[in-house]
Amino acid sequence: MTKQTPRDRRSETSRPAQGWMQQLRAQPGFKAAAVAFLMTVILGGGTIAAVANWQQSSTATIAITAGALPTIPPPGPGTVVIAPALAVRPEAMVGTYSCTLNKHQSVTDFTFTWPAAANATSYAVNLSLTGTGNPVLASQTVAATTTTAVFSFGHSVLVNGASYEVRIQPFNGSSAGGAVYKSITYSPSSSGQCDQVTPAAASPLGTLNVSALPAVRGATTSTMAVNWTASTGATSYVVTVKSATSSYGTEFTTSSLTATLTFPQAATDASGQLINPADATAPYYSDYSFRIQPMNGSTAGDPVYKTIKYYFSSSSMS
Repeated sequence: MTKQTPRDRRSETSRPAQGWMQQLRAQPGFKAAAVAFLMTVILGGGTIAAVANWQQSSTATIAITAGALPTIPPPGPGTVVIAPALAVRPEAMVGTYSCTLNKHQSVTDFTFTWPAAANATSYAVNLSLTGTGNPVLASQTVAATTTTAVFSFGHSVLVNGASYEVRIQPFNGSSAGGAVYKSITYSPSSSGQCDQVTPAAASPLGTLNVSALPAVRGATTSTMAVNWTASTGATSYVVTVKSATSSYGTEFTTSSLTATLTFPQAATDASGQLINPADATAPYYSDYSFRIQPMNGSTAGDPVYKTIKYYFSSSSMS
C-alpha cells in the first residue's frame, strides 16, 4: 500500500476562494462598485445602504448616476419677472366712428362703422337700449376684415325718441381689448348721429373697484396685496402688470378677489439699507400699469386700469 501524504485543508479551502475573488475582479465595473461601496460607508450611508449599493453596482454593466439637482419651481401667480409671457391684445380703436339709420318700408337698419384696432382678429358688437341693466337686443361677431355691423329691426319694435347703444369690443383670438360705446337716437325723421356713451353704462359684467396696500419689503422680494370688488356675472379676472420702462411684468387669471404681487427686491443690510446704492435704479423699480378684466367664459367685461409706483423707498397704487 502506497503511503499517502495528508492534504493541506487550508490550501484546499483557499484556492476556491482565491478563484472566486479573481472571477469577481474580472467582472466589468468591479473597481467602480468597490469604490461606491467604500464611499457609502465612509460618508455615513450605513452598512445596509452600502450593501444595497453594492448589489446594484455588481452587475455586468455598472452605471453611476449623479444626484439630481434641485428643481427650481416656476414663478407663482403674481410674481413679477423679466420678459414674462403676456397676451397680445388689440390696441385702442382710434379714428372716426359712424352711426346711421337707414329706413326701409318695414324695417330700419342700424349701421355702425368703427376704426380698425391693431392686433384685432374679430369684434364683438352688442346693441341695446341705452341705460344700465337694459338687455342686449342683438349681437354680432365681426371678422377683423370688416369693421361694420348692421342690425335690422321692424318699426313696430323700435321706440321713437329712444337712445340705442352699441358696444364694440376687439379681440385677438380669446384675448379681449377695451370696449368702445356709442349711441344713436331713433326717430322716424332722423338719419342718426354718433354720441359718446359712458363706458360703465352697459358693460356685460358690471364694474369693479381696485385697491392696494403699500408693498411690504422682504429679504429678497417685496409683496403688494391687491383687492377688488366682485364684478357682476364674472367668474374670473385676468390681471396684467407691465413696467413702463423695462420688460418686467406678470399676467395671470384668478377667480379670487385678491392677489399678491411679488416684486424683485434689491439686497439690503441688517438695518434695511441698500448694500449697493446703485440698486436703487434697478430696472424692476418702475411705474407699472395694472390692468384687470372680468371674464365669464368668452364674454369679456370692461378692463380697469391703475398705476403702480414701485420703488425702493416707496410704493403705491393710484
